[in-house]
Amino acid sequence: MYIRMWIFIVFFISVKGLVNGEWDKTVIEGDVLTLHAEERPKKDTETVWFFNRGHFTTRIAQMNKGTVTYFEQGLSGRLHLDQENGSLTIRNISTSDSGFYKVSLTMKLYISETKYNVNVYAPVSVPAIECKSLVIVDQSSGTLKQPRASEEICSAICSVRNDQDMSISWYKGSEIMNQTSNPDLNIILSLPLELHCNDSEIYSCMTGNPVSNKSVRLHMKEICQRQDCLDHSCGTLIRLVLSGLVGIATVVFLVDHVRICSAQRRAAASV
Repeated sequence: MYIRMWIFIVFFISVKGLVNGEWDKTVIEGDVLTLHAEERPKKDTETVWFFNRGHFTTRIAQMNKGTVTYFEQGLSGRLHLDQENGSLTIRNISTSDSGFYKVSLTMKLYISETKYNVNVYAPVSVPAIECKSLVIVDQSSGTLKQPRASEEICSAICSVRNDQDMSISWYKGSEIMNQTSNPDLNIILSLPLELHCNDSEIYSCMTGNPVSNKSVRLHMKEICQRQDCLDHSCGTLIRLVLSGLVGIATVVFLVDHVRICSAQRRAAASV
């Protein structure tokens, strides 16, 4: 009886002392990930790797007395269990491989476990920038007024399709101006920025997640003013040209009218 109790106490202490904490691993889709067992297996060690996704835990690889067996069909062909150190390598990893991994090394009454929380992210997409001119409101009267080119405001909207843990940010040089994110992965993530058309600073919009980021530069004089903010100047030029044409037509009409009237008076005088 005392021998059984002693064995149980030794077994309990060994298991409790060797169950290690959970390690976080973050990796980009398509990369190679290697998860290590903290102890090297011996000849009589049974090494088992488990994968937990949601509420389901499955055995994906096992090594017993030098024989390696793979079980998970979704990972088939992409797994490699090292017979010397017990590490598990996943090639061409995908976002569907995110989840909890655990390796259990059993050596008679001696058990060691190592746990990993693996997060796989896809590379972020390049953001798109759209520029739109805004109408200036007279704050004193609350009415709309026609903006001058020097005070016209351009609204730059940066957008990208949302994904896991993605954020979108506006930068002025290296200084972040504003940032947003949204847990809803079915939306287009967007962030507006209002600037004066004569702003000479260089801005950039950046999208990012824990493993990658992409950015697009915005220069008001090269983009917004060319596409939208110059619309006001172009409209003014067109109105001036039209006014000039109307003036010329009026002068031609008056000259022609005077010429006809003079001809009629001369004809009446000759009679």
